[in-house]
Amino acid sequence: GASTATSYSVSGLSAGTTYYYRVRAENSWGASQNSNTTTVTLIPPTPTASSATGLSASGLTANWSSANGATKYRLDVSTNSGFSSYVSGYQNLDVGNVTSRSVTGLSASTTYYYRVRAENGSGTSGNSSTISATTLPNPPSAPTASAATSITGSSLTANWSAAGGATGYRLDVSTNSSFSSYV
Repeated sequence: GASTATSYSVSGLSAGTTYYYRVRAENSWGASQNSNTTTVTLIPPTPTASSATGLSASGLTANWSSANGATKYRLDVSTNSGFSSYVSGYQNLDVGNVTSRSVTGLSASTTYYYRVRAENGSGTSGNSSTISATTLPNPPSAPTASAATSITGSSLTANWSAAGGATGYRLDVSTNSSFSSYV
């Protein structure tokens, strides 16, 4: 159209996509040559965070979808869903151009929250939804085996101390001390 403005807002474009534009001047006598071509990549869309995998007592793997046009992602990990504080080293962490990140150094039996943003040379997307994941409890301490009781010609009663945090026990019985075979 014939407008004298020197800018125009173009909407309805796709996040993370690279666009090219050029312009021509015109008057009643005709139009000029095309201007130089300018390239612009829009800010990437917000990635979608997904459930954590690889849960252990001291870590987890945060996962998210790829965002069109992203060149890297930024990860936040917190012990509160409002992200008023962060796990040390996991505030706006540049994790590179990947869609998962191992988060280590966590505490056992603790709920953590993570979110992610996509970034490129034009800017950073909004935050993904927040994902919560609870680390596993620490394994119990090892019990101490004690002397067998009720020993007969064909049986014995194995005994051991209680282990804190145990929900059960597994017993191995063998005829050799290396436990290369079992009874």
